[in-house]
Amino acid sequence: MKTIMIILQFFVLCVFLPGCEEYEMIQYGEGGEINFMSDYYLGQRSKPSWQDNVEGLHYEVNFGLNPLGDSLLMDTVLIGVKISGIYTDYPRKVVFTTKVPEQNALEVIYPEEYYVPADTGRAEFRILLKRPETRNVEYSADLTFDYEKSDFKAGTVERQVFKLKVQNTVNMELWGTYKEEWDDYYSIFFGAYSETKARYLITKYGCTKLNEWVATSGFTTLWITNVFYKDFEAYKANPANKPLIDENTGEWISIPKF
Repeated sequence: MKTIMIILQFFVLCVFLPGCEEYEMIQYGEGGEINFMSDYYLGQRSKPSWQDNVEGLHYEVNFGLNPLGDSLLMDTVLIGVKISGIYTDYPRKVVFTTKVPEQNALEVIYPEEYYVPADTGRAEFRILLKRPETRNVEYSADLTFDYEKSDFKAGTVERQVFKLKVQNTVNMELWGTYKEEWDDYYSIFFGAYSETKARYLITKYGCTKLNEWVATSGFTTLWITNVFYKDFEAYKANPANKPLIDENTGEWISIPKF
């Protein structure tokens, strides 16, 4: 009986051990492999929450609708990476590169050299995305690793690309209104709609969500004290400022008095 039990135990070991070894190889590879991590908040908060989620390996931003308006020339993105295998007692270099389309290629800037610190398997790095030159067009790039210049090998296939999409777009829909509403309501404050006027207001007052801004007491104060009109007239009177031309009329935009 004891002999039979020994034979059975040997059989079980032969069957299951190879499977365990294969699992370890699939999960951890040979070590020193690099993967992107995704941010639970998709880059929309100052502090990311990193996770191993393939669906979150992307970032999108609209330069047109942001509190800094036309003054924002670069957008900062934090990129998280995760390293498999045993930690090292020395820093290891990471070099990024991009794959871009023939048209509307997004320009990505790397402001510093990147290293995964010693004694850790995670790191986050800062990259910069340049504001698109052409308005109302989507620019894109696939961020990946330059393995020849990095101290790491490729990890999981589906975690080797981080997709970046950028646009510089302002229109009624994105700003939170539509033609009939503007003509019947918002025109009381600002006159006829134009993209140029919308961009001026966003840049001047940081109003990225029109309906929320108009509902504040601060907005009412600005309106009844003629601040909108006065601010614009002061802008127009300064020869150092570029002309704000209405794309619909070819003339300067205008803002009515209260």
